[in-house]
Amino acid sequence: MFWIIYWSDNFVCRIICAFFFVTVFSLVLPLDLAPAVSGQHHGAPPPAANIGDRKIALNFETQPNPIKIGQDVEIKISFADETVKKNVNHVTFRTDISKDGKRLLSEFFHSHEGNVNLSFKDTIKSTSTSTYTIGANLDILTNAWIADPENPITIRGGEIFSQRGTYKTVIEVTTMDNDKTDLPQPILYEINIPVL
Repeated sequence: MFWIIYWSDNFVCRIICAFFFVTVFSLVLPLDLAPAVSGQHHGAPPPAANIGDRKIALNFETQPNPIKIGQDVEIKISFADETVKKNVNHVTFRTDISKDGKRLLSEFFHSHEGNVNLSFKDTIKSTSTSTYTIGANLDILTNAWIADPENPITIRGGEIFSQRGTYKTVIEVTTMDNDKTDLPQPILYEINIPVL
């Protein structure tokens, strides 16, 4: 294309080629600069995990979407058995959130009904401490945080979502259907959460 623009003596041909070149790059270039996104409600959902004859899918939703620095963030996590179209009950899972290789959160959470709502507060870097506190009850049986009825689990501080960039979230399901029975092989899901 450069050869046509450079060597052509026809002024109209130069204009058309230059217009085509600028149009193509203006459409393609922004796609390469956009952050990579995955996870449900952040693009394509991670694939469902197979456990015997069941397919367990992760439902992961953030509010607001997209997340901007300084906003409180709500994350709703649930697991659905796609075979019977119902939530999976008695779920225990570990959530790791990291940015640029630095782990910011690593905790176990549990829900008897299968829904966990996490509320991240005080996410402004200048006022947030490097450690976080959790507002929830520690369930002795599962050694995991569990919410009070009708309330989210609150996480304050920790510099989580306090800077622009991509936050890697790894969810590792360790129990389901019964609080006392560990899965023989944990189910892993990975989601990248962009913060603008």
